[in-house]
Formats: sequence, C-alpha cells, structure tokens
Amino acid sequence: MNFHLQFLPNDDFLIFHYIRLPDHYGHFQLDFLLLSRCFHLIMEVKNIYDYMNFDEMGQAYRIRNGEVELFGNPVEQVKLQHRRYLNWFRKHGFPPVPIEKMVVYSRDDTYLRNITNDKSISDIVMHRDKVLPTIESFMKLHQSPLISEHQLMEFSYRLLEEHTPEEGGGINVVYQELVKGVFCPECSANPMWWKGGKWRCRSCGCISKTAHRPALADYALLAGEYINNRQARDFLQVGSNSIIRKLLQGEDLIKIGSGSGMRYKLDINRLLD
Repeated sequence: MNFHLQFLPNDDFLIFHYIRLPDHYGHFQLDFLLLSRCFHLIMEVKNIYDYMNFDEMGQAYRIRNGEVELFGNPVEQVKLQHRRYLNWFRKHGFPPVPIEKMVVYSRDDTYLRNITNDKSISDIVMHRDKVLPTIESFMKLHQSPLISEHQLMEFSYRLLEEHTPEEGGGINVVYQELVKGVFCPECSANPMWWKGGKWRCRSCGCISKTAHRPALADYALLAGEYINNRQARDFLQVGSNSIIRKLLQGEDLIKIGSGSGMRYKLDINRLLD
C-alpha cells in the first residue's frame, strides 16, 4: 500500500499508518488514515490469499479442502471503525469533514467474489490497484476545502498525541526514566548550562551555541516529534520561558497553534545537520 500511496499529491494528504485511538469502548486501530482539507479516508487492509466470497447473509468466506473458512466481514468492520472515528472526531470539536472508507485486499492473487452483486460491497471492497482511481474519485467529489491548513495540522497533532501503541508493539519508553539536559559535544558531560546566549560545560569548559540540537532530536525519537515550551524547558533543564522560546524559534521549526498552546514540530534531519 505504501508504494501506491506515494503517488498521491504530497501537498494534499497527510497519511497515518496504524493509528490507534482511545474511545469509550477501549481502543480502535486504523490501518491507514488519509487526511486532507476536503475529506478523510479510512482504509482497512487485508492480506488474504486465494479467494474471498461475500454472500447475501453478510458473510465473508472461502472454501478450502471442502471446509468453509469464515472471516469477519471487513465491510462491517470498516463501518464500525468509521462510526468510532466519527465519534472521536466529534468529541474533540473539530469542524465536520466527509469521511470516506474502503477495504483493500493487498495481494494480487486474491480473487474477490461479490456473489449477489451487492453494490454496497463493490463500492467499498477492492484490490489495491483500484485504490488510486477511487481516491481520485473522492477528490473530484470533495473539491472544496472545509478546514484551513492550520486546522488540519492541529488535528494531526491531536491524532499523534492520543495515538496509543499496543503493549509489546515496539520500544516502550518511559519519559520519566530519560536522562534530561544538554550533553556536552566535547566530553559528553551532562547537563550543560545556558548563560550569555551559549551552552557552557562545567567539566571541560566547552562553549556551544547549538548543543541543544541533539537533545531535541533525542526528544523527537524517544518522546514525540512535537514539543511545547514547557516540555522543552523540562527536557533541556532550562527554567526560562523566554530562553526556550528563542531557542525553538531560532531553529525555524514548523509551529502549530498559538499562545500557550503553541507546539513545534521537531525536524530531526535539520537538528542533526
């Protein structure tokens, strides 16, 4: 799917993979979520070989060695995801945006059979080769932007903020256990202290104007790619609001929000360049 989605216009879509969000019933996970200013798209991806039948009873099955093998109906699955995502969306008070959905079978050798020619199935279920044409049809259907670029970025930040990976799904980093402060680029002593517009090392006397950059890159890798002034003060171990504001603004980072709600997107490549 990543191969096909890379052909979408970069300026039109934000793409999230395996976003997992909390709601009243626990958590729900979206295989792919595409955001634009005109519409959102939920994609449920299946990797089933051989063939798949969809019958008039709403069942999805295949027959192997004379035995019927039943699967959860992906159409109903994506409809439920749509409902939970819509409720989550409304809960946070974002402006309404059309939400489309599709079920994509990612293997080229999967034979899909819509036994009763139910249009509600053929409109949603498809092979991956139909994904781009279907998205293009959505783009023609929803041409008018309903939210601003700023609102889109605010929403994407909220998604990342509430994303909750499953336990055991990756590296489990506990923020409280991270070593905070700025490390000296010469002797690796920690922490350096800020005075007179420069970082200074008590151990070796090193002076640097940019020693905070690797620390911010570490934060992006271990805690999240967005940071606000309070979080930066805590992680860099600097007590001054104005000093941190100047440091972050001096890195020419993308800013989201305003006032006390402003957050900065940490560009790791730029910070480590």
